[in-house]
Amino acid sequence: MAIKIQTQIPEIPVIIGDLEFSFDVTDESIKRFREEALKAQKEFHSIDIDEDDDKALEKAKEVIKRGYETILGKGAFEKIYELSPSVMICMQYFVQIVQGINEELQSMGFSQSQQDLAKKYIRSKKK
Repeated sequence: MAIKIQTQIPEIPVIIGDLEFSFDVTDESIKRFREEALKAQKEFHSIDIDEDDDKALEKAKEVIKRGYETILGKGAFEKIYELSPSVMICMQYFVQIVQGINEELQSMGFSQSQQDLAKKYIRSKKK
C-alpha cells in the first residue's frame, strides 16, 4: 500500500487591484517576514511627525518600501505606489497584507510556537 500525500504550493497569493504578487512560504521567508514586519512597524511609529513634512514622508516611504520588497519582492512598492500614489494608502495596504499573511500562516499551521518547537527539535538532533 502506498502513502499518498498531496503536495502544497509554498506560496500565498497577494492581489492588490490588478496587481498580483505572491509570498513564498519557505522557512527563510517566514522568518524574514516576521522580523521585517515588526521592524517596519517600529520604524514607522518612530518617525517624527513634528519635523519637516517632506522628510517625514520620505522616511515613511523608505520604511514601507523596504517592507514591501521583503515580503513581495523587489519592485513591488513601485508598482503599488503607481497604483495608489499615497504613502498612507500604501501603509494601509501593507498592514492588511501583514495581517492576511499572518492569518494564512496560522491556518496552514505555521504558528510561532510551532517554529520554536521545530528549532528546539533541530538543536537537540545536532547534539
